[in-house]
Amino acid sequence: MTAARVDDKDTWDTFIDESLSGLLFHKWDYLHLTAKHTGSTLLPYAVYKGDEPICLFPLFYRRIRGISTVFSPPPLTVIPHLGCVMSRSFVELKQSKKESTLQIVAEDIGGVVEDLSPNYLSIAFVPEFNDIRHYLWGRCDARVRYTYTINLEQPLEAIWNSLHYKLRNKLKKEAGAGLRLERTNDISTLHRLIADRYQDPSLDIPPIKRDYLKDLVLAYPDRIGVYSLYDAEDEVAGVVAAQEYKRFLLWLGTPRIESVHAGNEYLQWLLIQRAKAEGYTVFENMGANNPDLAFFKSRFNPDLVMYFEIEKKDVLGAFSGWAYLTFVKKMLMSTGRV
Repeated sequence: MTAARVDDKDTWDTFIDESLSGLLFHKWDYLHLTAKHTGSTLLPYAVYKGDEPICLFPLFYRRIRGISTVFSPPPLTVIPHLGCVMSRSFVELKQSKKESTLQIVAEDIGGVVEDLSPNYLSIAFVPEFNDIRHYLWGRCDARVRYTYTINLEQPLEAIWNSLHYKLRNKLKKEAGAGLRLERTNDISTLHRLIADRYQDPSLDIPPIKRDYLKDLVLAYPDRIGVYSLYDAEDEVAGVVAAQEYKRFLLWLGTPRIESVHAGNEYLQWLLIQRAKAEGYTVFENMGANNPDLAFFKSRFNPDLVMYFEIEKKDVLGAFSGWAYLTFVKKMLMSTGRV
């Protein structure tokens, strides 16, 4: 097996579409827009067995203030997990073949990374990818991260009955309040509310850049939707952005809006119903790593799902994560590019 750059969009996207774990974040245009808005160089690699790709692995390279970094995904992108995507046939392999395949993938991509000589390496894998031993054996450090998912293959009644009883009471009240849901591709209100929240100097990072978010929605109008909840007086009670590709992913949310309504709760419940009606089998709700959000989201009785993030750093890279985020935050805030 050998690792080689992929230069063809159709080849890349067809593989992602056919895989079981590829996300919208892995799609060709999404990756290129991410590279553009983070000032990174995209390195879209595939690992081949003969002429057949068995793994795609997008990497992002950036050198800033003398620090060389390799990320998958880059920070400040609101991409929770990226890393490698294995072929659909991988799941059918026997365990011994899986392990030998993963070893070669790790070695081949490791060779690519070694040639780049980064001071800091960070990769966050998708939840379905749980064998990171070859990276640990390669002296990478690892941390466990979390996301929430709801199984939409169960009856809607079962999902409803599993909700926290206080949440059910809130939702029953809101059901009779004349609230309505609208889906658009207009990011204006969503981004304004998020940006206002992140003016708080205690927060570590700025929100997603407006131009980046706008470009993503323009590139994937059928896959990224902005959902707004309005009350009977046409006032906004809640706004979120969702990704609708293989799974329904509740992606970007706003802080609670001052209102008499439980807008965020009811909006999420409406989207669960919508996702199930449209045939999605999984509803993913980001935020399980944030202690300020975890309790709110846990009341929907989701499954807590693990994924892994690895990193490797030399002496210079030991503070590069802090340095990178600090510098980029100051740059974005000073230029008004948030």
